Amino acid sequence: MDLSLAVEHWARSAPDRIAVASAKEELTFVQLMLRAQVLSAHLRRSPGLRVGIRTQDPVAMAVGFHAAVLAGKALVVLDPAWPQELLTASARRLGATSVVTDPEQATVLQALGFSTHPVPVDATDPLRPVRPASPERELLVICTSGSSGEPKAIVRSRGSWQESLASGAAILGAVPAAVTLCPGPISHGLGLYALVESLHTGGTLLASGHWNTETVHTLLGRYACTRIVSVPTIIQRLLDTAADGSLASLDTVVSGGEPLPAPTVEMIFAQTPAAACIEYYGSSEHSLIAYRRRWPGETPGGNFIGMPFPGVKLHIHRGEQSSPEGAIFVDSPFNASGYDSSGAVSIDRCGSSTGVGDLGRLLADGRLELLGRGGAMLNLNGNNVHPGEIVQAFARLGLADIRIRMVSREGKKTLLAYSCTDPQSGPELAGRLRELLPSYKIPRELVFLDRWPLTASGKIADAELTDAFVPGLAKVPLR
Repeated sequence: MDLSLAVEHWARSAPDRIAVASAKEELTFVQLMLRAQVLSAHLRRSPGLRVGIRTQDPVAMAVGFHAAVLAGKALVVLDPAWPQELLTASARRLGATSVVTDPEQATVLQALGFSTHPVPVDATDPLRPVRPASPERELLVICTSGSSGEPKAIVRSRGSWQESLASGAAILGAVPAAVTLCPGPISHGLGLYALVESLHTGGTLLASGHWNTETVHTLLGRYACTRIVSVPTIIQRLLDTAADGSLASLDTVVSGGEPLPAPTVEMIFAQTPAAACIEYYGSSEHSLIAYRRRWPGETPGGNFIGMPFPGVKLHIHRGEQSSPEGAIFVDSPFNASGYDSSGAVSIDRCGSSTGVGDLGRLLADGRLELLGRGGAMLNLNGNNVHPGEIVQAFARLGLADIRIRMVSREGKKTLLAYSCTDPQSGPELAGRLRELLPSYKIPRELVFLDRWPLTASGKIADAELTDAFVPGLAKVPLR
């Protein structure tokens, strides 16, 4: 069903059902529809096809997204974690000169030269019929990490998201009776998709906007959560901190971004009444690609192996003809149009299929085994991070000789930076990095080495840049 018609249907058939709730506010479907109508009228008068949105508030994101759908605008999602320099450059490059935002952020954005659209706090106009736009019309521009300091802007059509919702909702447990908790960022791919998925299927979304233990506990204390959608690290935090009985209604756990550790799967089934745990693999460029069900008693480790979602066709570009593995190419109605033409990169194409550097192989039974990502891309707690972007930020601060590694500390992934230069002041360096990078891309520490570990051929041995290699040398905390 068309996105605008779906929300209108729920606003008329179940007007008092809660559509989205934060710790501060809840919105019924009819309230969501009415507020989106008011905002859409303002957006229609805004010049250009695109309008930005910058918010951590789930209610504001729901109203802003649906207002853009009603207005026929494309919504450029601007990450609240971006520093001002990146925000300004990206928004202007993508043609988002006006931005939907919260009142407290409006002054800052106006000072940067943007016009702003506040999210209405009330609406009294009657509910009006909607006119759906063409499925080919541009709906979203979602920015993700790239191999340079400029995020890659992915363009999605209305039809691509509507097709993915129709194919994936039942598999992922998105039904009208679902009360879904999304305890992570609402402006990132997984959280944004969970929001739209819940609105489209008539469910209720409980969201914190970002991980906050107190906020999540408040939501669990007020509502009977039946479904959780998040990345493995946040799911684990939730299990570790949830109060007794707060997950007594849980039926389904959905995880994305990276594989769930087997001990986390055990905890899901041991500590909650959940009957299903579904893990899926996708990308912002492709939406849903493959999924698998997880069960207690699994052996630890191993790669993701899953069945393609209905409608998804896969093939492999082998590096060597004798090898069954290579780059994954995806052909499905969910695929994004590609990267925005204002950027310096273009998506890899093979006919109607596209690839983003993920590696894998197809098994005899049709399942896909995921082997990782080429191009040195790292997946940190569900966020794609390219070391080159971090290295460039250090270079702008005069530290050109930097290596980035992802390590595990006390069972949690974290980034470390290494240098063979003279030690520098940590607080000053950390402050300057915050002007260039979102907080999750700033390494935990910068380690100053006397020498690089080398391979037999004299190259730097990145694999040896672990905590074990550093015997009490200078370490500067960066966050």
